[in-house]
Amino acid sequence: MGNLIIKKVRYYGEQYYFESPEFKEGVNIIVGDNGSGKSTFSYFIEYGLGGAVKPFNDNEKREKYSKILDDKNNFVELDLQINDSLFTIKRFINQNDIFISDGQKIEKFPIKRHKETAPYIFSDWLLKKLSIPVFELNMGVNTWYFNFNDLYRLLCYDQDTEPRRIFKSPPVDNFIADSSIVRKSTFEIMLGISSIEYYKKLDELKKFQKLKDASKARLTDFIDMHPSISDDKDALDKDIEELNSQLEKLVNERDLYQKQNTKVDEKTEHLAQIQSDLIHLDISVSEDTVQKEMYQSEVSKIKRLYSNLTEEISEITKTIFTHEKLNLFSMEVCPFCMSKKSKKEGFCICGEEFDKDKYEKFVYSASEYTEILKHKEKSLETIQVALSSYDEEIEKLKKSITKNTLHSNELKTKLRSIINAIEYSGNSQFVDSLNEKIIQVKTEILENENELGLTKQKSLLSNDYKAKNEDYKIVNKDFNKLKFSFEKGNLKTIEKFNIIYNELMQASSCNCNSAQIDEEYMPYIDEGEYKNKSADVPKRMMYYYTILSLALKLKTVKHPRFLLLDTPETAGIDDDNLKHDLGLLELALQLSKTKETDELGKFQILLTTGEDKYPEQYKDKIKLRFNEKKKEFILKERKQSR
Repeated sequence: MGNLIIKKVRYYGEQYYFESPEFKEGVNIIVGDNGSGKSTFSYFIEYGLGGAVKPFNDNEKREKYSKILDDKNNFVELDLQINDSLFTIKRFINQNDIFISDGQKIEKFPIKRHKETAPYIFSDWLLKKLSIPVFELNMGVNTWYFNFNDLYRLLCYDQDTEPRRIFKSPPVDNFIADSSIVRKSTFEIMLGISSIEYYKKLDELKKFQKLKDASKARLTDFIDMHPSISDDKDALDKDIEELNSQLEKLVNERDLYQKQNTKVDEKTEHLAQIQSDLIHLDISVSEDTVQKEMYQSEVSKIKRLYSNLTEEISEITKTIFTHEKLNLFSMEVCPFCMSKKSKKEGFCICGEEFDKDKYEKFVYSASEYTEILKHKEKSLETIQVALSSYDEEIEKLKKSITKNTLHSNELKTKLRSIINAIEYSGNSQFVDSLNEKIIQVKTEILENENELGLTKQKSLLSNDYKAKNEDYKIVNKDFNKLKFSFEKGNLKTIEKFNIIYNELMQASSCNCNSAQIDEEYMPYIDEGEYKNKSADVPKRMMYYYTILSLALKLKTVKHPRFLLLDTPETAGIDDDNLKHDLGLLELALQLSKTKETDELGKFQILLTTGEDKYPEQYKDKIKLRFNEKKKEFILKERKQSR
């Protein structure tokens, strides 16, 4: 059971900055009118947790956040508490990496998964910390990896998503991300009603099904191609043994006759050519051996370079993370008094004029360090390519050495054959008849050996299918047991969900008589009776409250006990009903208790709302205020020194 708490939210750039106060467990309220920065605050959290925030994307055409995108050297930073451990997470705008510090070491993880270059990503790290194992779901030709962004769709009640859709809109618009099976799987994992083990076993079952089907197809195709193949391996072995014995007698008879009727042949004109070829081959083998040793020496040098470059990349990664906080490398900060000074283009901070083309730069901004990191990582890739190239060349030389050595041995054998050559002077017709019989027997042996090979292949394919079919039966039996067990447990969890959801909905502004979830885990209100559009707000809000309530009630629920509510102000609900529905959080918390005396577990709610659009009892929970009229916006301009 994992627990996530946002302690602080920060944004830093060359033009703007923002730093929140420290947030606590329980309810924290951020108040502000439209346009002052409430949604931006939510975006910072989502972006810092690895989300795809469209306004922060340079490629977005309609919803660009210009102040963020036009700022330089900018990043979002979050202080998190995961269970009892503290972490700082840093993500540069329009970058695909996240830096994580636990106070002792700094790690870097990519956001996007790539099977070969980035198999382990930031989401995997975060889910592991929250005790939610990563798993993949095979969907025909597509594979879906469970990601923290999927989980976040039930942790963030945002304004951008229509309330009737319940789930926050996916970060990527495609049919897989928002498919029914992905939403159902996310809900089931969140509530623990179908465990990771269930999905792993389901994937395992599908894998064994594919292996079994593929094995059966190979066996069927083989039988179709060779319908008359014998299954009697022992009979074929016996026939081959008898034919080999017959062949041996014929060869001995021929060789004895030839030996008794031959004389030495002195025609050896090919000897000189073969000897010359042997010399050239031996020289080639020697040269290839020397070249191979030179390449191996170069590989050792390149590996040392690779190791040094890896250490440099590690140091630059640490520098990037600490650069902004320490501010030790700024061209605009005096190294003695540490005060910020203005600096003209082409002049040093001391006032001396210099030509930048004649001096080497030793001071860089964090964004420049990020570019340096990219170049270093590219160099690392180049070195890996060079190593691969050398490995290929070494492998070619090894093959050449082996090939030439074999050829040399063949020529030596041929040389011996010519030296021992003889001129035959016996009865040619008798020898020819023996040779014909030898060829006939060899043909029969070859045919029997081919059939024996096919018989063995058929036996292997048949045994492989039997083994894979047995494996499938075992996995299928285990899966059915697991499925039965979880379906039984699921009914109890769904029943508890429906009890809490029904009570919250009846108390909400929806004015309904009954509420539950259907087979797709979507709200089903008053037997499907039509409700006003304003009812969509409590329908969605109570859904999120119910999941949080269950998370506090049941240890099996994987929800990290964190909820971000960006209060809907344009969804057709009036202020009184909005405040009333928000206040039902207290009822949801009470419903999480088995007994009245039970203490609430750790949880955190960050509520962004308008002025006077929150329950009266939460007045003392306000941590942050924005105000457009007073020009108190979330982004503050950095003061430029003059």
